[in-house]
Amino acid sequence: MKNILLFLFACLAAAAVSAAGDAEATRVYEEGYKAYQDGRYYKAANLFEDARILAKSPTIRANCLRAQVGAWRMCEMPYREYKAIEALLNGYPEFANFKELVTREYEIGTAYYRGTREPAYWHLRWVPWLRDDNKCAEIYTQALKRAPFSPQAPSARLRLAHLLDEEGKNKASIEQLRTIVKDYPDSPEYRYALLALANGLFIQAERGDGDGRYVNEAHDVLALYSRKFPKTPEMEWVRRQLTICRDIQGKRYYDMACYYNKNGKQDAARRYLAIVLRDYPDSTSAPEAEKLLVTLDKTFVPGDFVQEPDTRLPRLRIYKIPKEAPRVLLTPGRGKNHYLIPVPDYSHSKDQTRETKK
Repeated sequence: MKNILLFLFACLAAAAVSAAGDAEATRVYEEGYKAYQDGRYYKAANLFEDARILAKSPTIRANCLRAQVGAWRMCEMPYREYKAIEALLNGYPEFANFKELVTREYEIGTAYYRGTREPAYWHLRWVPWLRDDNKCAEIYTQALKRAPFSPQAPSARLRLAHLLDEEGKNKASIEQLRTIVKDYPDSPEYRYALLALANGLFIQAERGDGDGRYVNEAHDVLALYSRKFPKTPEMEWVRRQLTICRDIQGKRYYDMACYYNKNGKQDAARRYLAIVLRDYPDSTSAPEAEKLLVTLDKTFVPGDFVQEPDTRLPRLRIYKIPKEAPRVLLTPGRGKNHYLIPVPDYSHSKDQTRETKK
């Protein structure tokens, strides 16, 4: 009986404390609301935070967080607004408008991507160089976890891949691009994701590609792009990269043939040399493979002369340097003028241009 009375007394005491806390939280919340109405948004946001800490009721806490989101937004403090949104979604999802809040997270991430930065100190926000770090990657990552198939998701993933690549996280960037290719084939970002993925795979292959996995995947991605977007301006780069891909793949088999030949395994060497000549006849390793195969297989007859392979260098447009004006109207210090440099006469060159057009 004594234990039951103690338990009831504890429950009543907890209820009284909770009611007192909610009453105090409501009072502080009202102060914050008045500050918000007066345009003192930073003060209001901090009062809403105090009210949330004092409150025991989940309803009051959720309302405090919702009010904080609006106050931080009016303060133009996007990262604190994002943290308030996350606290609301994690702690009180039943009181949150999920679609609206996640859409806002995407908007904050986009603002950061375009250059928005939160002031490091509110009272020194007028100092332009006192700004916080770029939080775009963090915000986009969290928004993509919550709504991976949102209409903003493809562009967010492409931007996130770009940011990760700039930070030197090439493998993480490649994973984001692979997700775009796999999950958003109908989005406008799909085309650019293919190009960026091929380029990222090339970079990864340069760092180490013992089994040729990255180069093979890059070749497949480029071939897919050439099939789906054959008339785009990027096709010249795609063709050149496909040629370089075949060079890398052909050289890999040629190096294996040389290795087996050096170790006295001519049969294996001949097989790899045959692969080079059969699958990569336009690669830079094909002539050397043919020379080596002639020495290893006396029955092998070289083929006809092959045409010159495609160039591996980009094609650059050449523009003529415009001719200088042949005459000078005024020279420095001549007469009453105060010119420091000669004044050329361009009328003659304009007449020549008109005659050329005719």
